[in-house]
Amino acid sequence: MLLSRSCEYALQAVIYLAAKTKDTPIFQQNISRALNIPPHFLGKILQVLTHHQIVTSRKGKKGGFLLAKPSEAIYLYDIIKVIDGPNFLDRCVLGFPGCSDTSPCPVHIEWIKAKKIIIDMLSNRTIEELSRSIDIKLNFIESLSQG
Repeated sequence: MLLSRSCEYALQAVIYLAAKTKDTPIFQQNISRALNIPPHFLGKILQVLTHHQIVTSRKGKKGGFLLAKPSEAIYLYDIIKVIDGPNFLDRCVLGFPGCSDTSPCPVHIEWIKAKKIIIDMLSNRTIEELSRSIDIKLNFIESLSQG
């Protein structure tokens, strides 16, 4: 697993917001229920995303969460950096302690190349692209959680 559970949930929540709303906030409990994310855990994640201006929140009867900027301006890597940090791929892929450029493990050089490809992909994929392709899947997921 390259990403933490928190990061996976953050990505799912942001994609959900992009797919489900443009101007109407969505309550945290609705996001939690739709994506089957524990409410307390989601609350902490949404706080971090709000602090970093990826999502915004509105209080009150018509409150909830919205994207803080257009989904085409939010990249996967933006969210990953906020939740897991920019060095989320820096662990040795084989788990060797002390693996580095000066003391590489057997796959270190290949992993450096793979990391660059992964970071480039994450830096170029927008939430908008993913929300368009996942809207149908979200409807399916929601139907499962309701029955």
